[in-house]
Amino acid sequence: MNKINAFHNGCLRRICRIFWPNKISNKELYERTKTESLVIEIQRRRLRWLGHVLRMSQDRVPKTALRWTPPGKRRQGRPKTTWRRTVMAELKEMGLTWGEAKHAAKDREKWRQLVIALCPTRDEED
Repeated sequence: MNKINAFHNGCLRRICRIFWPNKISNKELYERTKTESLVIEIQRRRLRWLGHVLRMSQDRVPKTALRWTPPGKRRQGRPKTTWRRTVMAELKEMGLTWGEAKHAAKDREKWRQLVIALCPTRDEED
């Protein structure tokens, strides 16, 4: 994710014509361009999609895919980074369990407020 942010910040600096001797913080860069970190945007969209999938009925393919664990043994080494593992790590980082997320997602407005609280934008912080 750091590489994505570095690329995004570099592009914003080029667009704003902020080059080497002139230095500004990323926070100031985001304020000037009225944008935010791509990591926050990706996290927010991931959580919004999770809420959408958790509200689906049990027979829907995305819901089945979210719960599916492939059979058999996996190869030796580090486990693959999956979408589900990424979301579970983000929920854990925010102090939520998978069960709490499932329960909160059932109420659409409550989930929306939770996503806004966990991934605030600059406008909502002010």
